[in-house]
Amino acid sequence: MKEVLCVILGGGRGTRLFPLTKERCKPAVPLFGKYRLIDIPVSNCLN
Repeated sequence: MKEVLCVILGGGRGTRLFPLTKERCKPAVPLFGKYRLIDIPVSNCLN
């Protein structure tokens, strides 16, 4: 199996998510109460 390298770009100011990004960065915003926004692309890369 070949090695695969993945880079996830999860930056930005989060102005469209302002009420949620007032206290935390955009990738750490909770989603569905259990996951964070960054969890979904990380899971996709692992699978």
